[in-house]
Parts: sequence; C-alpha cells; structure tokens
Amino acid sequence: MSELTWERYVAWLVAEHGTLAAVAERLVAARGFAEGVETVERALRRLRQRGTQDGGAWGRRALRQFGLPDAVDARLRFMGAYHSRFTDLPVPVCEDLIRWWQRPPTTEARSGAAWLALAWANVHTRQRRFDDVAEVLAAMVIGPDVAAEARIERLLGLAWLASRRDPEAVPGLLAEARADLDLVTDRVEHANYFARIVDHQAYEATHGRGPDPGPEAGERWFRTIPNTGPPFALARRANGLAWCVWQQGRAEEGAAYAEQAARHAGDGGHVRLRAMALSMLARIDPRRVDARARAIAIAHALDDALLVRRFTRWPEPAP
Repeated sequence: MSELTWERYVAWLVAEHGTLAAVAERLVAARGFAEGVETVERALRRLRQRGTQDGGAWGRRALRQFGLPDAVDARLRFMGAYHSRFTDLPVPVCEDLIRWWQRPPTTEARSGAAWLALAWANVHTRQRRFDDVAEVLAAMVIGPDVAAEARIERLLGLAWLASRRDPEAVPGLLAEARADLDLVTDRVEHANYFARIVDHQAYEATHGRGPDPGPEAGERWFRTIPNTGPPFALARRANGLAWCVWQQGRAEEGAAYAEQAARHAGDGGHVRLRAMALSMLARIDPRRVDARARAIAIAHALDDALLVRRFTRWPEPAP
C-alpha cells in the first residue's frame, strides 16, 4: 500500500469483513450498541471523504477496533526498528519517507504513531541530536495496543541514552526489555532483539559497570548470542567479540571476528553494520587503513553524523 487514506482504509475494512454494514455492526457491538448500525454506516461513508485529514471520532474508533492494515503495519515496523535495513538508507531519504507517512490515518493509530516516533528517534540519533531523541521517546504513548517490539525499541533507545547520561538507570530499562522479549513470537525479530539486549549488557560490562565488569564478562555476554541466526544478530555477535577479545590482548582473533562481522553484515545488506565492522578491523589492525577509509566513506555516503564522528575521532594510524 503506497499511501494510506481514509478511503483506502475503509475499503480495506470492507474487504476484510465483507460489507460496510458488517464493519458498522462490529463497531456498534464494540460500543455496547450505543448507536444504530445505519448511523455508523453513514459515518463510515463520510470518513471515506476525509483523505489524509483528521478522521474524527469514528476514524479513531475504527483504528482502535481494527488497527492498521497488515501491509501498513509492516512498513511502519520496518521504519521504526533499528535493526531493519531502513537505517541503512541515507539520513535525508529516511526523513522524507517518515514525513510521507506522518499523516492521518497512520498517526491516529497508536501503534502507527509509536513506530513513526521510533523512526524519528533513530534518525535523530544518527544526526547526533540526542536531546531530540530523549524528547521523542519521552513523549511516546505506550499502551496495550502498541506491540511488544515497539516497547522494546523505546526501552533500548532509553537505555542507550542512559548509558551515556544516567548509567544507574540502565539495568532497570534492560530488565523491562527482557520481560517484553518473551512476547515477541517472530523468530527472526526475537533473535535480533535478543542480540541488541545482549549488546547493551556487554557494553555496560566493558565500560566497568555492573556486578561483573570487564572485557571477559563482555565476551561471555556476546557468546550467549547463538552462532546461527539472522545476519544482523550474527554481525552484532562477531563485532562484539572482536572488541572484547582484542581488549584481552588477542588481536589476531579480534581481527578475524571483525572480518566475520563484515561478512555477516554484507550478507544481510546491513550497510551501517558493515561500516562498523570495517572500522573495528582497522582499530584492531592499524595496517588496515583501507578498511578505515571504506568505513568513513560509507558513513559520509549515508550522511550519518554519528558514524562519521565515531570513525574519525581516532587518530590516523602511523605509516
């Protein structure tokens, strides 16, 4: 579905339930028969004419009752999930695509508004606009009609900010994310979110926080990620192990893991992850100036200020 209007939304409802009258009957029953079927049917006919304007009371009621079309929900999840390939697009392209969906009916569905907010949070992070990230995440409305995956995204975003601003808040946020992970039934999504939660736990350990700090603890965390699974999770695992074993003096093993991370990222089409792996390889093995140059070039091509800063803050290796 290229664009969602109220006309297309009502057409989807009719296709799902057979007739407009059947849709009206469902809405009437959900409200305890407070209105007549004919009244609601007329309201739905008027709703068709609303285009991408505010859908009013019946638009919101329909969204609460039926949700968004599956194709639209999938598109919004793709935009809001950090581990999707949406984050591999150049930042200006991401902004344009988010704005395209930033209108009713999408924004009047709580789940739609949540995924769009998460998409903005990811874009702001890549732009190093961290105060804007905090504002977007704080303003999100999280209720029972918002998917567990969106709740985990928000918690991981808050944990990322807290790890740099308020480390004491991180354990509680990660504990909440782990609890919601049990509700994620899709195998690939579960594996990716598990890898991201572990990555946060390992980050805390390698930065000297928590009950078991140090690179050895970080390595143990990363080894809890299965060595089979989706490319994103495998790349996260390998890149994390590269850092941890390098910090323990095992540079050759670390370089091998970084190259493995780059391969996994490439297999999944994860451009940003591949750049991170190339940068890691160059840090471990200063002779790999080619890898550093490629990582920086990718970061600039994506207009990704976060990666540019991360890859260029280290001095050039000595010739």
